[in-house]
Amino acid sequence: MLQIITEKFFAPGERYETLHRAILYTNYRVMRGEKITTPIGTLFPSTGLQSLGTLTCEILEKQEKYPEGKPGVFVATLGDDLINDFAAVISFFLNVTCTPDPDLTRRLLSQERPSLGVEAVPSRFIQRMFDREVHGKDGDADALSAFITQLLGLERKRFAQAMRSIRQFVIGSHRTADDLNLAYTLFVTSIESLAQTFDGHVAEWADYDARKRSTIDKALDGAADNMADRVRKAVLANEHVAMARRFRDFAIAHVDSSYFREGTVGSQGPISRPDLAVALQQAYTIRSAYVHTLRDVPRELTIQGFPEATDVDDKPALSFAGLSRLARHIIMQFVWRGRTVEHENFDYRKELPGIVNVSLSPEYWVASTGGFSHQSAPMRLGGFLQQITSAVLLKHKDAKLTDLRPILNMAEEQIPGLSKASQRLPMLTLYFLFHQLAGAEFHCKQWPALFEQYKSDFDPPTIESFVAHLVTGHPLEWSLVEMEELHKTYFRSRHTALATKIGVVMESALSLIVAELNRKAGNDARARDLIAFAVEAYPSSTALRDYEAALTSSDLAEIDWTKILLPSRSATWPNATPDQDLRS
Repeated sequence: MLQIITEKFFAPGERYETLHRAILYTNYRVMRGEKITTPIGTLFPSTGLQSLGTLTCEILEKQEKYPEGKPGVFVATLGDDLINDFAAVISFFLNVTCTPDPDLTRRLLSQERPSLGVEAVPSRFIQRMFDREVHGKDGDADALSAFITQLLGLERKRFAQAMRSIRQFVIGSHRTADDLNLAYTLFVTSIESLAQTFDGHVAEWADYDARKRSTIDKALDGAADNMADRVRKAVLANEHVAMARRFRDFAIAHVDSSYFREGTVGSQGPISRPDLAVALQQAYTIRSAYVHTLRDVPRELTIQGFPEATDVDDKPALSFAGLSRLARHIIMQFVWRGRTVEHENFDYRKELPGIVNVSLSPEYWVASTGGFSHQSAPMRLGGFLQQITSAVLLKHKDAKLTDLRPILNMAEEQIPGLSKASQRLPMLTLYFLFHQLAGAEFHCKQWPALFEQYKSDFDPPTIESFVAHLVTGHPLEWSLVEMEELHKTYFRSRHTALATKIGVVMESALSLIVAELNRKAGNDARARDLIAFAVEAYPSSTALRDYEAALTSSDLAEIDWTKILLPSRSATWPNATPDQDLRS
């Protein structure tokens, strides 16, 4: 949000303006009457609260009145995200405590009672940030303003990553009050997140784990060189390799000479450059041990005091004070080295707080001609199956089927040009089901001739053919082996690209139908497994849970999916033609 309100992504035009005010609680003290002006907002010293310093924060939020030349619906945010991020930037740059929460600030600045499981209060691990009072110096305001100007000027991708790292750093600092292990890990990840995105690393085969590399090399022995290279590149493209080395190299590359000179003023036992690489490796190992096995930070690093480096297993390691100063320095360098731009094309609306993407009901898109092709047909089929489930199978009140003729007319033109049955099937299934359920007045020109021409596409056991049989009541004539394979394949691939999703009711029907085939074949144990699978795949179904609970240890009775999953059927189902429910 901080970057958005600068108008960096706005077109020329009118703006909505909203002034946000808040109190920030801090240990930072400035002289009365002095104000700090930044490109984000202005800070005014105000009357303290029970030993806490306070700053009144003012931020002017601007939003476009006519984005893309049309009246906008967004006037302003609540301001919380702006205030929180501004406080985080202040805390990070000035190395002080600054939050909108007085209780949190008071706890962080406590000098007496550490939290449960922590040996000392935060001020005993990190210098300055948690001191009871930090008095502002001449030049602080100008330096803060210059840093924020640089930060806001960054290209969007770099700015967003910098803000994530700043938040991570500040949150990690706060965690020293209650969880030292998490605090240390967050300091490491505040650097690591930058390295993973901006180090420009290109993985090489030598970076890959040696044991895995040896196994693959043996398997490729004798393969043509070009084939072996393609396999290795494919493996590297799907693996995060050399993560520890990337972290270390990125950090070292962003340590300026000032870190070992003016940056050491006031520090105790600062790390040397020759020891830095080993200490970074130690930090990454400590982070990994906590993330993967919850192993505690070595006790040598939790001793109160501010020496920035100590030995762990006879190797230099960074203390909280040392890692905090290093992470802050690296993030600062990342910001200062970034290229700035005055304006940038970026769809900022997706970044506004409270804005989320949700799926629209199928009635709004299932028959849209825009982008309709064999690639989008599985999604359209899935949407139409949702409508069929509600209107035809479950008979929900007011549920309707959409008139698909706009896209089915396109399907009549496209289907003959598709060479593979797998490409045709989603379109054909839409075409077939619509004409089975719609009245004759809704039929397309080439029905049923087009369907008859490609009718054999429905012969193999596919999920599209399954729902076509299921909805229309045509008997399934596939073997138990084929149905088991269909069941396995569908649930393994249903969330992959171009897969047709049939919805939980039809998915449960598939499981129960395969269960019934197993019961007929005398495989009661497998049938019970599939019933259990259906229950767990559709846990909100009371009917399924009740059916499973009523099963006894005796032989299973016939498993009729319609009696289990559906309300009482009308005499005309499944060949009902609810044309009165079709949208025109």
